[in-house]
Amino acid sequence: MNVDKKAQKVKQTAEVGGKASITFPPTLAKNLDKLKVCFWIDWKNSIFLDEIEAIKQALQNTENLQEQPFQNPGGFLWNVQRTGTRMFNYRLSSGDLFLLINKRTCEGNVPNMMLEIGSESCWSPGFEEIFYNFTRWISVLDGKIIKNQVTEVHLAVDLIGTHIESLDIRDKRFWITKSHKFASIESPRQLETFSVGKGDIMMRIYDKVLELRYSAAKQATFTDSWGVEKYDEQPVTRLEFQLRREILKNIKNTETNKGIDSYEDLCDSLSAIWRYCTHSWVRHCLEPVDTGNNHQSRAETSDFWNFISAIPWEGDTDRAKEKPRPKKDYIALRKQFLGLGMTLAAFHNISTQDIDHIINIGKHIIEEDMLAFFVTDEEEFYRRIDKKKREVYETVSPVHRLKPDHPSSHFYPNPYPPTDYQGDFHV
Repeated sequence: MNVDKKAQKVKQTAEVGGKASITFPPTLAKNLDKLKVCFWIDWKNSIFLDEIEAIKQALQNTENLQEQPFQNPGGFLWNVQRTGTRMFNYRLSSGDLFLLINKRTCEGNVPNMMLEIGSESCWSPGFEEIFYNFTRWISVLDGKIIKNQVTEVHLAVDLIGTHIESLDIRDKRFWITKSHKFASIESPRQLETFSVGKGDIMMRIYDKVLELRYSAAKQATFTDSWGVEKYDEQPVTRLEFQLRREILKNIKNTETNKGIDSYEDLCDSLSAIWRYCTHSWVRHCLEPVDTGNNHQSRAETSDFWNFISAIPWEGDTDRAKEKPRPKKDYIALRKQFLGLGMTLAAFHNISTQDIDHIINIGKHIIEEDMLAFFVTDEEEFYRRIDKKKREVYETVSPVHRLKPDHPSSHFYPNPYPPTDYQGDFHV
């Protein structure tokens, strides 16, 4: 796989005017800017864990020491931190690499290790080299990686020679997006950051040179990556997408229906991720968009966004984002319905042992309320029941379909037959 670590020229793909415009093909640098991967490690022995436990205990026996070097083979110069986190017993750091470890086994659902590769390391020496060296390091420590899982990734593109103000992107009326959250940071002189979304998926466009002014450690790395003599000799605008696991696992291969789960899946799908972000999730348009109509897909894309969306990445594009399918549990819903019916019956001063009265109250309430809804707003009733049908029958998981108490596993007439008091269905 080849993700650019040096600046490269990319030909502009559109000659369209508009609010946001790129007047010439800019120099382009692209890469992952952050990567978090969880691991399930099978340790052959406890030597490694015992060593970092001893270091942590020694730190906690002091008053002021917060970290201590861990001398180990494998090429990583880790510092063991004084404290862990809620899910991980140990924290190790090395520059902008962070390693979290716990004492769990590899058989559980919770990983026993998580590696975070920060921005500087992603660009130099590169996330691929670090990941490869990390897997070798685990082997040196007598560990075996059972599986890995990507929990967060940032895809970044740097437009070298393009100032953020020249793009004129701050007006949210020109954006079509699945998110309703917009934010911007402005100084008296210029726009510094513009963002769309929050949490599981987010886009940020910001002045990268301005950011580096407050991060001297990164300046040399990006000077080299951009192919310039000095980091601030040209304006640089960064466009970055942040995606977490909830989004990644639903960007699925159209043939296998498999989402992006592992590091290997990620490397094979960078192009598909970029396509989803720039075509389906957010788009910048030539003119202001009427958010109240149903024809937003007809809005013409700005030349700036035509250029952004055409940037090539590695991996296949044959993936589509699927909406997570809600699981409807028929048995759980019946139990919930039973509890509500009994509670409602209790309002009517019933005899505890009068089962017929209790049942009739429940039947009367559901019949009365459903009929009133139908009479009051017949169209909304049809829309609501169609929605419920799609939720139940088109999205129920195969596991639930196989349960003997689920209606789809029986050949019921319609409506369902009554039950006797032992709960068996009449044939």
